[in-house]
Amino acid sequence: MSSILNRFELSSFQRLFNNANQVHKYSGKNTLLILIDMGICILRDKVGYMEYNLFNFVNKPQSKRDTYVTFEYSQYLFKTLNNKEYIDIFNDKLQFNKIFLPIMGREFIDIAESSYEDFVRYCEDKKKIFCKPADSCSGKGIYKSIDIDESTDLKELYDFFKENKLYVEDTIIQHPKMSSLHPESINTIRITTLVNSDGPHIMYALLRIGTDHRMVDNVASGGIYTVLSDNGKIVNPCWSDKTITTYTKHPTTNVDMIGFEIPYFKEAIELCKKAAMIKPEVAYVGWDVAITEKGPVIVEGNPLPGYDMPQNYFASGKDEGLKPKFEELLKNR
Repeated sequence: MSSILNRFELSSFQRLFNNANQVHKYSGKNTLLILIDMGICILRDKVGYMEYNLFNFVNKPQSKRDTYVTFEYSQYLFKTLNNKEYIDIFNDKLQFNKIFLPIMGREFIDIAESSYEDFVRYCEDKKKIFCKPADSCSGKGIYKSIDIDESTDLKELYDFFKENKLYVEDTIIQHPKMSSLHPESINTIRITTLVNSDGPHIMYALLRIGTDHRMVDNVASGGIYTVLSDNGKIVNPCWSDKTITTYTKHPTTNVDMIGFEIPYFKEAIELCKKAAMIKPEVAYVGWDVAITEKGPVIVEGNPLPGYDMPQNYFASGKDEGLKPKFEELLKNR
């Protein structure tokens, strides 16, 4: 009950009415009746007003609504499939890099365990490097891509990284085709896997794209997303949580996105299947993958993948949720 109350306490009434008004526009149904049905769904189906809109619940019978993964069911999956003793591997980015280095597709160096000479050797033949906090406390907010050339003071950099407890990894240079969508951001693919007794299974793949010349592609910063087809093509519009609408042309670059095909998509799928088997104790993971000219590279793994984005009717074109797929695979755990 508390989680339901929190939905009301934290919800924005303006966004509530915006979503209800949008549902009214595409369904033609009375706004007041939509608001009442939204309230019923919050209590009965444990979905919020945004999910009600995204899942197109207004046009679905209860039998279809029951097929959707909700927040509570996603928490159940997280607790059931992911051994809590191994979760820290994914929360600690440095530890994650050390364990998944064989398949990451790029190098890194732990400054805390490296001498200045080690750092100089690492920087050889590098034109760019990227620094990140080694933990969630030290170096908070320091995420920076740095150019390396003959004029770079490597000792000054090394001391800065050491003092702020940062580690350094190769900067990801994405494939030109991926940059054509939005060049300022690394436009990543979220590929989610579930491991059962039969091995790793792909639950879904979606593409996130930055907007407004921002350097990140995450939805909270205004990014857009769409669910990809099984062969890695954009076949549905991209959705924006910020504007609560869809786009077939990129809102900033005006690139026509429908029909766009992800380079190295098959290789990205296989990479995530390999990654899933390195620590199968964490059986439910969303892998963020970037595409370079040489192929896919893993950015990070998330043991609590989002459940709403892959079930978005407007970005997936599907009238059924993912719950039956999960339940079928859970039979062989």
